[in-house]
Amino acid sequence: MSEQRVASRYAKALFDKAVEDNALEAVKNDMLHLMELSQESRDFVLFLESPLYKMAVKKNAIEKLTASYHPLSKGLFNLMIDKFREAYIPAVGNLFIQMYNRKFQIMDVFVTSAVELSKETLSNIEKYVVEQTQAKSVVLNTQINSRVIGGLTIEFDGKIYDSTVVNQLNKIKKELQIA
Repeated sequence: MSEQRVASRYAKALFDKAVEDNALEAVKNDMLHLMELSQESRDFVLFLESPLYKMAVKKNAIEKLTASYHPLSKGLFNLMIDKFREAYIPAVGNLFIQMYNRKFQIMDVFVTSAVELSKETLSNIEKYVVEQTQAKSVVLNTQINSRVIGGLTIEFDGKIYDSTVVNQLNKIKKELQIA
């Protein structure tokens, strides 16, 4: 079974149980912390994926890292370790947050530009996304990439809007090759 499929089943079960137990916010915070930990520490992800560590060692480490987590989150992690599915824990966290955002109509938007964007520009992007998606809330994730040269890319809802100079130059290059 694919990683996405396995992780989505665990994430869906956790989401449904969190809704049922009125623990959605607490579990969401746990998953956000888990995602942050996974992104900041490649060693943590490698530890979960490694077959060299025994189940008891992984359980002990996860218990210490998640001591302040909600019992639902900790229970899921223990179950996943028992079933030798601990490598999927970061993916479960990511999918859980996606489910949460879908339920509360929160749109994650990724903006890449060559320079830091003004507050006015970011506000305009946010308004545009709300108009396009009818989202109640928008979370802007900005990234600066000098290779863009100028312009920006906006990614949300499975779509990419690319107005970068690099993209425009590539279009012109293709047109010239065809002519």
